[in-house]
Parts: sequence; structure tokens; C-alpha cells
Amino acid sequence: MDRPKKIHWLLVINVIALFCVGIVVQYSSAGGKWVPFAMHQLVIFSFFFLFTITMSCIELDFYLKYAYFFYTAAVILLLVVNFFGLHTMGATRWIRIGSISLQPSEFAKVGLVLALARYFNKQSVYKMMEFQRLFKPLIIIFLPVFLVLKQPNLGTAVIMLFIGASIIFTAIVKRSHLIICGTLSILIIPGIWPFLRPYHKQRILSFLDSSVDPLGIGYNAQQSQIAIGSGGLLGKGFVNGSQTQLGFLPEKHTDFAFAVLGEEWGFLGSIVLILLYTTLLAIIFSIAYRSKNYFSKLVSIGIFAFFAAHFSINIGMTIGLLPVIGDPLPFLSYGGSTTAASLICIGLLLAIKADKQQNTCILPMLK
Repeated sequence: MDRPKKIHWLLVINVIALFCVGIVVQYSSAGGKWVPFAMHQLVIFSFFFLFTITMSCIELDFYLKYAYFFYTAAVILLLVVNFFGLHTMGATRWIRIGSISLQPSEFAKVGLVLALARYFNKQSVYKMMEFQRLFKPLIIIFLPVFLVLKQPNLGTAVIMLFIGASIIFTAIVKRSHLIICGTLSILIIPGIWPFLRPYHKQRILSFLDSSVDPLGIGYNAQQSQIAIGSGGLLGKGFVNGSQTQLGFLPEKHTDFAFAVLGEEWGFLGSIVLILLYTTLLAIIFSIAYRSKNYFSKLVSIGIFAFFAAHFSINIGMTIGLLPVIGDPLPFLSYGGSTTAASLICIGLLLAIKADKQQNTCILPMLK
């Protein structure tokens, strides 16, 4: 088996391993039951994993050709959410299609990666040295970010900004442009504060000082740290976590799924998961590094940023290093839209060819 196929096989095996850990966590989150979390995740993953394999057989030119279409569709769905979305727990982030609830902001991340990759793919090195060439990609980034902030969904907006910054950083070749963009970003951050919702501000203040509201906005973070800390080296055992099973840990199946793992499987179990995610990022970076096509390289970098942001933000907030902004952990946290968007990203990676003459469709290899 040649090296490109080995990389893609490692990617598939790694994703399946992460999902298996996720199923264990979701089973435990439901008190040792398959429903409602674990079975739902299994169905979603099975369907979109087959979709991912199909994506690997489609030429990358197809995604390049229709990149703006996917982006536009995602933006339209975000507009639909703002006007007709379901209002749940103080936020409007979902739309219902029949019996299915869809969170368009997750798919907008993929659309953003494709749109930015296509834009910079068309630009020559000399054109990119013109600063005004950055206006269009900034619009591409901030349009969905603005719509997501209106939901409100600060966590997803932060990830979109990180994806956009990563692709722009990769595409820009002039150092002065990077310095200008970096300086503007630093100056913009304080200006965001007046536009944040009150509970966003409370989360940040609670992160800076956990004594601000320990029984309110700071409760989630404190319970997460207690759960992880109580797991010790080897954990309390499968479906035996006191914080998890007695209901002290909130959002245990979504935002704080890592805390469930830390409590029941301990430090060693947490390290295994972190190694799996680190391996995933290393594989994605390897695909980006080996890509001969500029579009595929930028797509890979965008997907790398997608997983790196989710990974670092989610684990950071569960262990108290970052404020709680509500980002799930792909393949571990409960959520059909998050799982689907993550697998679509994997499908794009499988479609990327290290060389135009090589066929990376994994279907023939399954025979």
C-alpha cells in the first residue's frame, strides 16, 4: 500500500477510534443506556460515514467548482434560522425539517473553508501582495460570523474566525499584511465587549474570577473541574462517576463530555483521548503538507483549524483554562449536526489527492 493510501487509512481508523470513545461516553451519560444519546450518535455516524466514503470518490474539482454554492447555501440557512429558527434555552440556533433538527452554523464552518480556499486559489502571488485583495475574504468570514452572533452563538463565531484567520495566514505571502491583520485583530477584540450578551460577559468574568457566581454561571465550570479531578489516575470506573451519574455535572453529553471521560477513566483515559486528537491533527497537517494542489492545501489547513479549535476550546473550558463558550468536542459530544459536519470535513480530506495521478478513493480498498 502506497503512502497516500496509508495516510487515508490512518485517518479513517483514527476517526472510528474517536467515535468509539464517544459512544462509551454517551452510553455513560445516559446512565448506562443506549437511548437517547448513544443510539442517536450511532445512527448519525453510520449514515454520514457512508456519505464520507462516497465523498472520497468525487474529484476535488467538484468541490472547487461548487465551493461558493455550498457557502451561499450555508448563509441562506443561517438567515432562515434568524427568522424561523427554534428558540431553545435562550438561543435560536436550530431549524426543524420534519422530525429532524438541524444546526446550520456547523455546516457554515465547512462552507467557509471551501469559499476561502476557492478565493485564494484563484489569486496569484502578485495579486495577494495587494492589501485590498483581503476585503472580499474578510466579507466572506464576517457575514456568517455576524449571523451566528445574532443567534447568539459565541463559540461557533470564535471557531469561524479562527478558521478564517488560519486560511488567510497560510495564503498571505507578504509579512506586512500579516502584521496589519494581526494588529487589527488585537484592536478589535476589546471592541467586541459591548456587543456581547449579558451571559457571555458573565461567563468571561466568572472565568477570570470563579468566586463571582459559583452557584450560577460559574457552576458548570466548577463541576467539570471537580469531575475531572475526582477521576484521579485510573478513574472511578465505567458508569460509576458520581458527578456524572448523580446529576451534578451539567450538559454532560454535549459541552462537558470530556469531563465524563476524565471522571470515569481518569488521567490515563484522558491522555489516550488527547493522543487520538493529536494524531488526527498530525494526519491532517501531513495531508496539507503533501498536497500539490493549492486549493486542497488551503482546504486541509481550514479543516485542521476546524478540529484544532474545537479540541483546544472544549478541553480548555472543561479544565478551567478557557471560559465556557459552549463548543462541542467532535465525535465525543452529542450532536447530529456537529458529527455530520465533522465527517463531511473528513470526506473532503479523503478526496484530496497528494498527486493528480493518484486515486485516493477508499472504496476499492475495501474490496
